[in-house]
Amino acid sequence: MASFEIFREFYFEAAHALYDPEHPTGGKYRNLHGHSFRVRVTLRGAPSPEDEWVMDLGKLGRRLAELRERLDHSFLNDLEGLGKPTLENLSLYIWRDLQPFALGLSEVGVFRDSCFEGCVYRGD
Repeated sequence: MASFEIFREFYFEAAHALYDPEHPTGGKYRNLHGHSFRVRVTLRGAPSPEDEWVMDLGKLGRRLAELRERLDHSFLNDLEGLGKPTLENLSLYIWRDLQPFALGLSEVGVFRDSCFEGCVYRGD
């Protein structure tokens, strides 16, 4: 059976501080600073025989809008369940939030395009 990958993206702005306990001053990123983030959520699977799609992208978009509302203009250090606000932990946080909802979830990418950085998480 054919397998497809579909994706949806969203942007958010957020601040964080990354304290490095091994550095005498706390490290370069210890001060409050912000980024523009881009998130890509990818689902993989075969279209269902009933509606002929992997998932309704409108339904996924509504769920991502709820997630974006939680993340946008937030202080990521205060986000419950995130831990240290690294790209890795953001990817995992978003994965865990979406996994029960998005059957066929195959990867979550979090990117800071202005820094030419990103992280992709593909599950356990």
